[in-house]
Amino acid sequence: MSTTDLEPLVRVRYLAGYIILSYVISAMGCTTTLELLHRRTSRSGLYNWYLLLTSSITMGGIGIWCMHFIGNRAIVLGEGEPHVQAMYNVAFTGTSFVLPVVVLLFAFYAVGVEEKAGYIRILIGGLLTGSAVCGMHYIGQLGISNYRCSYHVANVVGSAIIAIVSSTAALGIFFRWRATWTDSWWRRGICACLLACAVSGMHWTAAVGTVYRDHNRITMHGTQLSRSQVVIICTVLACVACLILSMCAILAGRNRRKSTTRAHQLVLACAYFDPTGRIMVTPQALLPTRKIVDHYIGRTFKDDDLTRTHPTFLWAFRATRNWPVVKDLVPFMRNRLDSEESAIEKHMLSRGVILDEDTELQTDFDTLFKQLFCVTAQELSDQLSLPLQDLGTLYDDVLSTAIPISRLSRAMGRSSLRTGKGQMMFTVRQLQKHEAARLGSQGFRFATIEHVTGMLSRRIHVPEEKLVTSLRDMRDYASSNRGFDEGVHLVSFMMRPTIHDHFEILTAKGVGNPLPSATLPMRRLQVHHLELISHMDGWSMDACIRYLQSANAAQAFPNLVDFSTNLTKSIISLSKIIPEDMRAAAKLSSRPLTAPCRSSPSNPETAVQNNCTLLSFCVVGTLDTQISNPDYTFTPFRLFRVQQQVNEVLTDRDDFARELGQELFCTDVRSGSTASDSDLTSTAKMAILRLWPSRKSGPTSNSGSASRYSQESFVDHTATTLRDITVRKEVRVDYTDLHENSSQNNLGNRDARAVVAGGESTPATYVDELYSLCYAPGIRLRPDASLQNISRGSTIC
Repeated sequence: MSTTDLEPLVRVRYLAGYIILSYVISAMGCTTTLELLHRRTSRSGLYNWYLLLTSSITMGGIGIWCMHFIGNRAIVLGEGEPHVQAMYNVAFTGTSFVLPVVVLLFAFYAVGVEEKAGYIRILIGGLLTGSAVCGMHYIGQLGISNYRCSYHVANVVGSAIIAIVSSTAALGIFFRWRATWTDSWWRRGICACLLACAVSGMHWTAAVGTVYRDHNRITMHGTQLSRSQVVIICTVLACVACLILSMCAILAGRNRRKSTTRAHQLVLACAYFDPTGRIMVTPQALLPTRKIVDHYIGRTFKDDDLTRTHPTFLWAFRATRNWPVVKDLVPFMRNRLDSEESAIEKHMLSRGVILDEDTELQTDFDTLFKQLFCVTAQELSDQLSLPLQDLGTLYDDVLSTAIPISRLSRAMGRSSLRTGKGQMMFTVRQLQKHEAARLGSQGFRFATIEHVTGMLSRRIHVPEEKLVTSLRDMRDYASSNRGFDEGVHLVSFMMRPTIHDHFEILTAKGVGNPLPSATLPMRRLQVHHLELISHMDGWSMDACIRYLQSANAAQAFPNLVDFSTNLTKSIISLSKIIPEDMRAAAKLSSRPLTAPCRSSPSNPETAVQNNCTLLSFCVVGTLDTQISNPDYTFTPFRLFRVQQQVNEVLTDRDDFARELGQELFCTDVRSGSTASDSDLTSTAKMAILRLWPSRKSGPTSNSGSASRYSQESFVDHTATTLRDITVRKEVRVDYTDLHENSSQNNLGNRDARAVVAGGESTPATYVDELYSLCYAPGIRLRPDASLQNISRGSTIC
């Protein structure tokens, strides 16, 4: 048939191979688009704008534009002669590429990046996406330069409905549930296939209703694009989509391998929470982590794991509360580690494990680990673009990993999990709104704990149930202010002996007072209040309640009716926390203690100067003592003491600085090595000099106590000079003279106690005094002689 014999209405037939190929290419473009959109974390930031633009191009350019022209290649006009097939105008063809990209840019921006997009946003995004599909198709049809096309109205309407409804459904499923599908690539693939159905369904519905008329025989081939040329362009774009998907798959595989490796190592991770309590994760739902060492090697074979009561962990706990002291010394630590790298590589089993000739572990590994911890923290803060002092504080527990075992092992009856050698330490922070927005613009996203723990559990190899509990505790820990409020508090100091960790203390979870407590409605205790309390010294809770509610108390203290009522309510409230069998053993101490407390919101600067008053019931339980109240838990005494030593209202910066200086530089002196000039930069020297604060000497007194303390410092003047620094070994001896009134107590006129600390000292806290009251009941029962000299009407703060 010649062109002169063509009828105005051209006959059309379709090639099945190109129809299938067009759908496959559309699915590739849609899958790439959803993978890129899935990685968006915020509306701001170059990273997120890059993802928004590339996802719009892959959807508009590959998912729609390529599908359209590959699909048109399946349309055969007439009998298939080459000169009667459709030709495309370059201008309209280029416009049909740009238009959907621009529209989709607005559509994806409108949907947003929230964990669950709102329905209105999804409707707007679906409407714009469907419009982009329809608009691209008909503008692309206008590019057919050698035919005049007409369309059936029913097909136009039907194609528009298919495009909008299918696009809205696909985007709705993806954006509503994508937080729970982080690791389910096949589910994202289903969404992509549904979105490709929207594009292909619209295209073929419109194509069936298209009529080709009036073939133009004089169209210039030089200014047009043939079907083959368009197919080549589409093929190149499809290859780009394949490349992007391959890169995503390679990155995901590398992350999985890295997370599996990290499950065998000791790592430092960040657990950050936004003001709404959502946790910060990467687009792959991973926590920011850095390796510290392959695994911790203790000084003995019984001390291989880093536990929450290990001295090195407690040191790291204090270090994260003293980042301003650490940050200036990190370059010096890094230089020292670099200078020792060759020796470490020669004799190490893992990073930081040095062996001597007898293959016994050297005792300086703890010092090396501390340096590695600080350097790793600096690397992690650099990864997050945060100053070190904003990295957060160390969470008071260490998570151990559990590696899944093979199916063969499970078939043999073994557990589905086996304990691995990996451990995780966490720094936690409660972010401000602007900080969360800035981290979101850097590529991190925030999700509820429940939505990410499933995938995160598989990646870090921690049981999901345990991980959910730990992350919730971290969230509460990050937002809590673990200090007493101002005023007078009745506390319960309940100790429980353990096999490995000395003693454990019953503490309160979440925000508020660290110990089980009840607050009395007063700011200070008067001396006549102490007279009533002293009368009940050494009594149990039940005995105190019975006496306060009796007529004898009203007759003996007629002016303290209100105080007796409030004290009774507080004791009853406190007794509900303690197990019933422990109430009779809990003894009241009439000695008031002072503890640092939180300042009022109007005057936060005075937090360190403010003190509150504690009245305590002390009791030592048994090994099997349990607590049923879920708001309370047992905390190791060592950890609890350090927590109170460096809590929000108290700091040990000077003591920690002195200890850090001694550890870093005295070790070199003892080993006979010295730091080189290249190691000790001017900044490091200035930081080192700041580590030695001025020491105060002389007698100190404990307010509200009968004990009189005198301190004498004996300094070994055999000093070792390290460059400009003089290091001295200090031994401090504290003598305690307890002067008692023999008419009131038959324990004797004097009791003495000496505490010797060599090389380091930690400040005493109210926890030490409470421990003494429980552990030494003889001291607890002594009256406070200083109260005898206080006139009636004075106050005790």
